[in-house]
Amino acid sequence: MFGYYVRLRLQSGGRLLKELGIVRSVLLVGLLVLAVAILCKVKTGWMLPVACLLVIGAYHQARKDREFLRRFTDNVSVFFCYEYLLLSLPFAVIAGIRGEWLIALCMPLGICLLPFVPPVRFRITPIRFGFLYAGNMEYLRMFRRMSWLYLIVIGMSALGCLNGNVRVAKVGMLVWGIIQSGAYSYVPDAHLLQKFRSYHILQRELWKANSWNASVLFLPFGMMCLAGGVRAEDVLFFFSCLTSGILYLQSMALFRWVCPVTVGIAVMQLAVCIPLFAWTCFAWVGCLAELTVVGILLYAVWIKWKAIWK
Repeated sequence: MFGYYVRLRLQSGGRLLKELGIVRSVLLVGLLVLAVAILCKVKTGWMLPVACLLVIGAYHQARKDREFLRRFTDNVSVFFCYEYLLLSLPFAVIAGIRGEWLIALCMPLGICLLPFVPPVRFRITPIRFGFLYAGNMEYLRMFRRMSWLYLIVIGMSALGCLNGNVRVAKVGMLVWGIIQSGAYSYVPDAHLLQKFRSYHILQRELWKANSWNASVLFLPFGMMCLAGGVRAEDVLFFFSCLTSGILYLQSMALFRWVCPVTVGIAVMQLAVCIPLFAWTCFAWVGCLAELTVVGILLYAVWIKWKAIWK
């Protein structure tokens, strides 16, 4: 029975990655690799079991298949023990690689207690994101869906800064800069352009929304980069990443009006926008290339949709 369950979980995970798309799947895999690398290099011994307990505990708290599994198993708690032991195996392997054999042996024993802990029910109240510009509903929609990823990236960056590794916060800025472009990764409805009375109003609203949203959500990364000391290198990287993120959002927001095809948007993102964004974060010269792309897209949008505003 447990083998069938594992295969079912693998199939559902494959379907989920297919629904997320290639770009988001690659980002998730890259974030997972980054998390494993951080856990392998962190010298604090208690960090690994705490991370294991938080990950599997959150999964135990959020799962909703308890009643379904009770119909097919006599003791669902033992069934959960098998699953949680399998999930804790990577953490135990990392502890073994680091030479922490006591933690590697005690970690599965602590995980086996989770199935016997009743889930805690929280009353969730909808949160209003007043700090985000309310005029850009695409970005608000993206943040509501990807806020958990933002919290994970912020948490990993904070752990890196606590251990004196500012580069983790820089990588977090790069990762979030790519994730936030999901706000403009879908094909828009052409009738949305009719709510803007002129082409200049459209551009003003896009620049205002993208600049504010990127600045607000990039600010925690900048504070972590400068927490250990103000260095010219870190300050330059933060402003380069922020400027590049704004231009990246602007390029994606404009390109979806030029090429209203999902495949075309994905190709533009992978082939042009992401490389330019990463390059600009480390070299100011990339801003000129991104500004050129934005200028070309501004002209293309005007040529294609100017009949609406005439």
